[in-house]
Amino acid sequence: MIEVKNLRKAYGENVVLEDISFTVGRSEKVVLVGPSGGGKSTLLRCLNRLEDDYSGSVLFEGASVSGAAKEELRKLRQKMGVVFQQFNLFPNMSVLENIMFAPVKLKIDNQIDAKKHGLELLDQVGLAEKADAYPQSLSGGQQQRVAIARALAMRPEVMLFDEPTSALDPEMVGEVLSVMEKLAKEGMTMIIVTHEMSFARDVADKVMFMDKGRIADVGTSEYIFHESTNPRTKEFLAKVMA
Repeated sequence: MIEVKNLRKAYGENVVLEDISFTVGRSEKVVLVGPSGGGKSTLLRCLNRLEDDYSGSVLFEGASVSGAAKEELRKLRQKMGVVFQQFNLFPNMSVLENIMFAPVKLKIDNQIDAKKHGLELLDQVGLAEKADAYPQSLSGGQQQRVAIARALAMRPEVMLFDEPTSALDPEMVGEVLSVMEKLAKEGMTMIIVTHEMSFARDVADKVMFMDKGRIADVGTSEYIFHESTNPRTKEFLAKVMA
């Protein structure tokens, strides 16, 4: 579904990604772990060209993201839902209006269908009763679940999560991870940057350990968490899982 070949990204002399190559199959759950500053979020943003000016290639279902013209890139991005650390909800719109906005504006759904789908998604993320509420009245965990519903409203084929729980209070992390676990079980293709190691261990089909802009280790969650002999992987896990 996604194929990355020899990706390299630098800001001037600062190389943040070097020789990154991997594939993601349909319904596969790929989790990126590693120390802060290792390039994980930058890599995720390269997949839909929120980060530009890189060498190498990114293909989505055989189509070039890295080489796509503006209109083609817009169509490709519609197939990739993105959830960031910050929720970025429109404060002057209700929860349901936030979810309906993009599908209606981009003519993916009409108002009636967008509302029906939006209510279904709110039920899916456990917030059916919050349709008419405004973002500032919600907890951080609730806002992030709305952000997930908003991304799903575009009917994406893959979901990209960039540390979706890192801005949340600890007691709110679980409610967001449970929504992501549910999506995973339903077969959504997912690429996730996270520091939640237990989530990575339980959900991932493939774990990529990134360090200093490179994929330093890669394998099943069983391999990464229990079998890897890579000294850098073992050192990192010993620190974060102590």
